[in-house]
Amino acid sequence: GINAEYGENKVAAPARAGAIAPVDVIGEAQNTGMGPEKTSFFQALNIYTKIAKGAIEIVSNVHLIHVGDKVGLSVATILQMLNVKTFAYGLVVENIYDNG
Repeated sequence: GINAEYGENKVAAPARAGAIAPVDVIGEAQNTGMGPEKTSFFQALNIYTKIAKGAIEIVSNVHLIHVGDKVGLSVATILQMLNVKTFAYGLVVENIYDNG
């Protein structure tokens, strides 16, 4: 159907500050590749980190956003720094008119 065709054309998008979260967002344990000077961003969100090979490493998964929560500026910023695109946007077709 039409919705199946257009619904598959969703675009990944970063979380925007002030947006209402449509999904839970988990920050995964990983080496971020960011230098130690960015540690304060993670500390402000109570994300536990360590420095490994000169880069910040997130030591364990952390629940950053819950469904229905308003996305905070700090969380949006850190997700952008990590290049995480957690939300997806697309069309939902409600009506189709033919000749009229």
